[in-house]
Amino acid sequence: MYTSNNFQSSGIQKIAEPPPSPPAMAFVPVKFSRPQLVPPLFCSRRIYVHLAFLIVIIIILGLIRLMSQVKVTFVEYHLKSDSDAELVTLPKRFASARGAYCLDGSPPAFYLRNSPSPSVKFWIIYLPGGSWCLTEEECLQRSHTDLGSSHVARTSMPLDGLLSNNCEINPDFCYWNVVVLQYCDGSSFLGNQSLVLGNESKPLYLRGAIVFDTLIEYLISTTHLGSAEQILLAGSSAGGVGAFIHVDRLRTRLPQTVKTLHVLVDAAMFVNTADINEGFTLAHMFQKLYSFHSLKDSESIRECTTVQTSDNEWTCLLPGVYNQFVFTPAFFINSMYDTWQRRNILKIVCDADSCPEKYLPTIYATRDAIHNLAGSITKSKKNGAFLTVCPRHTIVIRPWFFNLEVGGLSLLNSIALWLQHHEATTSYDVVDLQSALEQCQDILK
Repeated sequence: MYTSNNFQSSGIQKIAEPPPSPPAMAFVPVKFSRPQLVPPLFCSRRIYVHLAFLIVIIIILGLIRLMSQVKVTFVEYHLKSDSDAELVTLPKRFASARGAYCLDGSPPAFYLRNSPSPSVKFWIIYLPGGSWCLTEEECLQRSHTDLGSSHVARTSMPLDGLLSNNCEINPDFCYWNVVVLQYCDGSSFLGNQSLVLGNESKPLYLRGAIVFDTLIEYLISTTHLGSAEQILLAGSSAGGVGAFIHVDRLRTRLPQTVKTLHVLVDAAMFVNTADINEGFTLAHMFQKLYSFHSLKDSESIRECTTVQTSDNEWTCLLPGVYNQFVFTPAFFINSMYDTWQRRNILKIVCDADSCPEKYLPTIYATRDAIHNLAGSITKSKKNGAFLTVCPRHTIVIRPWFFNLEVGGLSLLNSIALWLQHHEATTSYDVVDLQSALEQCQDILK
């Protein structure tokens, strides 16, 4: 008998015995020679998988439907709203090609609310207020807010006053298309600094004039503004300064289809009167604005600055000086007791009903200067003015805008008559502050 060693030594391999046959099966699964496109459905494990998949699909479809309903509700809300315009940010490529940036380097933006009637070819272009930044530090701080960046701008803006589309209270302008330019440059849309200030991590752009031109160019090319027949350029406070200075240049950039252009200046009748310390705060502010934002070479203001001495070029920011260079018809709205000028220019920090008597001569000097400025502006029959004694700053976009009237003529009707080239210059009587408060206590509620 051979052992296992004998098999190895003789070169003969040992063959393994075959495995035992499986027991007979009642059901033998069929093997397919090609892959199945549809796997067997009647399998408990697969049923659970399909059920789970079906539940996921149902949940997804439910979420999509819910989101669609939310979107529809959102759109319907804004369509029905009397006061909302939607944010439109310029494409980065479009803005960058023109060097147009907000303070922080973000692209400019605007808010748009189209007329409910496509046939309406009347437009209001509104420049909001927001003071100015006069140093690098102020502008850097401002660049983190919606006054210096489109990145943090709200997605919609409520519109009231002259911009309202409520025809019951605003019948003359409720169907006009409205666009509000985001004020994100800190210079009344006039800055002309080509250099980038700040540093690589926090760049600072002072290019308000280019921002204005680029926004207008984009609006003409992408909205019905390009086919407008009548345009009202309006602005409040710092925006009023920008609107007044830019309006003639705007005329040169508009298509020939525009038949009429007017400018409405709200709360921007800035007068260089002495403050309570016998200083001239407004002069100091405008000098810094002019130099820091390099306004000297800004095209819209150049006609005025070239005829001034170097020390007085900044005075072109004053409406009393720049008025002689404006061809477009202008309408000025202002309070003779402007609250912003009282606090920031006159340095009188008090409410109108509680100002110490020692400050009244300074307050009245500014009141008289504003009244005289209105008289100077309206010497030209194409211009109009509406002065109120109600102590407020910015009027045209306020809900109580419709309550202001004098001699039976409301502010709204006064603007409408001026647009139709009727003489509509109005002014309240020059009254003392206490009488002004008594006149206005019901109007501004």
